[in-house]
Amino acid sequence: MQMLASSSRSAIRASRPTGSSRSSVVVRATAEAPVVEKKDRKLGPLERGGTLSGDAAAGKDAGEKARAMATGVTVKPATILQIVDGRFRDDRWIDGRWDLSQFKSAKTGEVDWDLVIDAEVARRKLLEDNPIPSINEEPVNFDTSEIPWWAWVKRFHLPEAEKLNGRAAMMGYVLAAFVDAISGAGLIEQQESFLGKLALHLCVFAILLVRTTSDLDKYKGLIDEATFYDKQWNATWDGVRRPSEAADQ
Repeated sequence: MQMLASSSRSAIRASRPTGSSRSSVVVRATAEAPVVEKKDRKLGPLERGGTLSGDAAAGKDAGEKARAMATGVTVKPATILQIVDGRFRDDRWIDGRWDLSQFKSAKTGEVDWDLVIDAEVARRKLLEDNPIPSINEEPVNFDTSEIPWWAWVKRFHLPEAEKLNGRAAMMGYVLAAFVDAISGAGLIEQQESFLGKLALHLCVFAILLVRTTSDLDKYKGLIDEATFYDKQWNATWDGVRRPSEAADQ
């Protein structure tokens, strides 16, 4: 208590207001209070990486920024999918092709073709939105045929096939239940009959041809294109008597 009183005596000054009949004390703070130095906070376990040190302290599958903070090594910012001075630039794009050594999986050590496909799709989208001239000094040597066929099947065809199989199964079940309700023919009887097999194939082919509602507009455009010249030819004879009509008379 004595120490507290002595330390606060310099920080607090008491004065009695003049012209007051009551005994009151006004306390005013001054700038004479002692300054307490704040000690540096000790880093927590998550900040110092636990018991690990160096590159391992950044954590599993850490990014370049996290590894740089853990090791203290300054990492140059990577150039990824950029148009610099009218040229495509990417640290993974070397001599007009993707450097496949930079697309290896951390688990298997082999080339992750999904990452290559992602990079190529992003590159083409960037060049589509920002067209740049082609020059002989920087030819494009990468060909998508270098990507194995099974990578394309796994990436695009298998998900699409799974979706189409599910739709065909649902539509086939609904149509079979409808036929059963009308004719009384069960599922086995429908599959053994000619009409049942024909209806099954028509259902599957219809699902393959019309996958989304946008396909209807596509087929409509094809029909309009196929009949465009006939319509144009017939329009030239509007109000004009055709020779074939004169011959008939």
